[in-house]
Amino acid sequence: MDHFLRKPFDLDRTVRIIFTTLVGIIFIWAISAIWEVLLPFLLAGIFAYVMMPLVRFFQYKLRIRIRGLAVLLVFALIALVITLAVIYLIPALESEVSKTLEALSAYSQGQSILDMLIPDWLMSTLKESLNFQELSSHLSPESIVETSKTIWGQINGIVNGTLSVFSWGLVFFMGLLYFIFIMIDFEDLAHGLISLIPHSLQSPAKAALKEVDFYMNSYFRGQGLIALSVTVLLAIGFNIIGLPMATAMAIFIGLLNLIPYMQALGVIPLGLMALLMAAQTGQGVFFCLLLAYGVLLIVQVLQDTLIIPRIMGESMGMRPSIILLSLAVWGYLLGFFGMLIALPMTMSIYSLYMRYVLRDEQYIEEVDKKLLEEANIRRKPRKKRKK
Repeated sequence: MDHFLRKPFDLDRTVRIIFTTLVGIIFIWAISAIWEVLLPFLLAGIFAYVMMPLVRFFQYKLRIRIRGLAVLLVFALIALVITLAVIYLIPALESEVSKTLEALSAYSQGQSILDMLIPDWLMSTLKESLNFQELSSHLSPESIVETSKTIWGQINGIVNGTLSVFSWGLVFFMGLLYFIFIMIDFEDLAHGLISLIPHSLQSPAKAALKEVDFYMNSYFRGQGLIALSVTVLLAIGFNIIGLPMATAMAIFIGLLNLIPYMQALGVIPLGLMALLMAAQTGQGVFFCLLLAYGVLLIVQVLQDTLIIPRIMGESMGMRPSIILLSLAVWGYLLGFFGMLIALPMTMSIYSLYMRYVLRDEQYIEEVDKKLLEEANIRRKPRKKRKK
């Protein structure tokens, strides 16, 4: 920045700065005009980048030399995982719902859901201050089913009236094609993108891509291990206390851990599962809530004190307010996938700013050291074959 300000602002330099600024504004305007067309391509590119290590594993470790075949195997593996998840979740959900309805019908004996779930002392307090008969009648199983049908019908009508199924299907199909072809030609696309840059800027561009790749790999590798560890711990805890759909709930909260602070979204469905547990077992509502949230709290403490320091090591050096801001900005731009890449992309932009704008020598030295260590880890020594 100081280097930029030290140069004199003569007529030629001022005109060039104004021209560059106008070109940048026009470029941003053009991108915003075709953003809806570019979005499926960008999302497919991000997802392809995340899946590329798996493609390279099939191609080089399993010696499937044809890139297209390796991509198809990865695509088949993704489809298999999704299919198995659906096959597991739907019967489990049906089983839990049927068990809950049976428990409600056997246990209620004409009572409403409020009479079953709320303790007697709290029930008496509510009856003194509320018109409880009217409220209780609205919360009977029959009224809840009818209300749910009405609400769902209204939502379905709104969705059908505002969204075009054909357009969404076309966008999904195009995104799928982008995803497959980007994975097939990933390296060629990367080299082609660099070749479009002027020759004098190609070296900085390659260095910038290396930094982005470093932060992406470090983040996804670390967050993936953290999410897996949290999923295993939650599954063990939820199964011990007898929570309905324990494994599915553990997987759901574990996947939320891929995005910082998003695991808090699992609190509400966990509370609903605790209510189902109370209805099925006849235990107190507050006791079941205490068990469920107690397991979540214990795992959260283990995550913050043991798992994250051991797996991630040093944090990315971002304050919580900056993390939330980056999640909001990238989530607005790219949706769910934007939230996934928010932290590594923000850190990459910050690193490039420190390197090429502020030219912070100490920061550059630290980052180069990390990049060298990462390169040494990836470069495994090959054993020489005996003659």
